[in-house]
Amino acid sequence: MRKWHPKHIKKRATRAYHRIGGSDVVKRRAAATSFATKHGLVYFHTVSASNETAPVIRGSTVSPGQIDSNFSIGTHAGYDMALIERVADMEFGNFEPSHHRWYVLEIDLKRARNLPYLFVGTKQQSKAYFAKVLTSHRGIAHLQLHGTEQPRFHSNFVIIGAPNDLPVLYQLFDEEVIAKMAAHAWPFSIELDGDSLILTTLADKPSEQLMNKLLHYGLWFARQIDSKLA
Repeated sequence: MRKWHPKHIKKRATRAYHRIGGSDVVKRRAAATSFATKHGLVYFHTVSASNETAPVIRGSTVSPGQIDSNFSIGTHAGYDMALIERVADMEFGNFEPSHHRWYVLEIDLKRARNLPYLFVGTKQQSKAYFAKVLTSHRGIAHLQLHGTEQPRFHSNFVIIGAPNDLPVLYQLFDEEVIAKMAAHAWPFSIELDGDSLILTTLADKPSEQLMNKLLHYGLWFARQIDSKLA
């Protein structure tokens, strides 16, 4: 019989660790830790649900059984914010269920109070996801921005909100904002609700660069909104 040796045990354990995705977990943690450090945020790998200081990030990605990890929390560039990595299964009606991994960033706006729910996101998500968004708030539907000369925006983005809130949509998503979103076509979804701005992007591969882009885009958009509400 082969003798067990610490080296053999370690080797087998390492193989099992990589087989269940251990190396990916380490990469994700390293990327999130580096991101938090560079931006002066506090990092937690996981936060107990019973912890009263744990960030509660909702929005369209919320789902029963979701798993949140790699929290970055604090204040950066004058804005309170929290960024998490969220894994969830999206199921709705007869649509095919879909599995997602996201980076979700929530920023507390400075001037916003009781903003209506508005969703502007790329068309990359599943049908189950969009069906869930459309039932998340009463009276919302697909909307169109008319009068803008940005065909690339209309071909890449979906807008969801209540028809009665179109004046707010036109106020916040003016030609300058639409043009920049169309030019870069970043795969980020934007949600406005109350005094919060929530940005979401798929995060199938760990990437500090993607988190940085999400943060910079979020700060740019938060400043745009606050300036229009001044």
